Amino acid sequence: MINKFTAFFNRILKVLINWFIIKPLRLIYLFRHKELYVHKSYFPELADKRKSSVRIFFEQIGNIFKYNCYDLFYFPYGCDVKTKKECKKYINYQFFNIKRDSLNFSDKVNCACILRDKILFNIFANGIGISTPKNVLYVSNGKLYDFETKQEVFANQLVQYSGNALFCKLVDGECGKGVFKLEYENGKFYIDGVEHPVDEVYQKLTSGRYLAQEVIHQHALMASLHPQSVNSMRIVTVKSVKDGIIRVWPSIFRMGTGNSVVDNTSQGGVYTGIDFTTGKLKETGFYKPQFGLKTDRHPDSGIIFKEFEIPYLKEVQEQAIYFHSMLPGLQSVGWDIAIGEKGPVFIEGNDNWEINGPQICNGGLKDLFEEQMYK
Repeated sequence: MINKFTAFFNRILKVLINWFIIKPLRLIYLFRHKELYVHKSYFPELADKRKSSVRIFFEQIGNIFKYNCYDLFYFPYGCDVKTKKECKKYINYQFFNIKRDSLNFSDKVNCACILRDKILFNIFANGIGISTPKNVLYVSNGKLYDFETKQEVFANQLVQYSGNALFCKLVDGECGKGVFKLEYENGKFYIDGVEHPVDEVYQKLTSGRYLAQEVIHQHALMASLHPQSVNSMRIVTVKSVKDGIIRVWPSIFRMGTGNSVVDNTSQGGVYTGIDFTTGKLKETGFYKPQFGLKTDRHPDSGIIFKEFEIPYLKEVQEQAIYFHSMLPGLQSVGWDIAIGEKGPVFIEGNDNWEINGPQICNGGLKDLFEEQMYK
């Protein structure tokens, strides 16, 4: 009786918080941030269908009342030029995140820790025959360790890694934050191409829980897009709640731009959809709103997306499904996969993958979500 009362009370409390705290705060935020309803269209070719800023504003209010949040990806989804029926094909970002997490953490046995720790990820992946970047150095409690010698490394010993470019990232980092490329040439250390004295390099490495890996020697075709970064795919696999079969969902391909050493869209990269039927990229590439709109070719290499064929794509799909099958308790995973000289290289897996990229590049996924993830 007490448990039923507690559950009822919690439901009432949640409703009150949503209506009297969350929704009003979201409305205030919407009023103060004009870019949520006044923004350049990603689809200027459909200017005759463009909605007025007033209508967009009220549609965003509708999102707040329905989902407790405005639509962060209203413009990249093209909702400013699409009908109400077309917009309904997109699953709301906030609602999806809640559902994704509830499914990924509903089982008593859960392997999310393997994905969230890059060292555990590499150890597990290699144990089941999945290729990953080679681990070189590990930082813990301000100390640097060599994976091969299993000994501590000091500042004056960093020169021994000359000739091997290292990709350094926080063990639990996300979205490319804290990532940098370390190189040693002609007696000098370089971080992302900028010279630094060895003491500063050592201090930077030991400033957090870092993992240094050998830079992936990517397939020549992949490098042709943007050689400064390792260009990768975000392959989504979902274990259907209906039949338990793991399938590959519409996914995206990411490329770095400019002088960036990472391909993350949050760092200015461009991303496009993958046509699994033809093995090629889709026609249009997108930027996150703060970096631009869209393009049909890479801004630096000039390669036209729809003409680019992805090497080893079949193996990528097969290995992603296999890897997922070895992780009980996880209903969906977003895999970051590069293509090395000999095939797929798994960089990391994400239980907290985001739906916005796949929807922007491939169209609304609400029907697929309701078919395979909703119960």
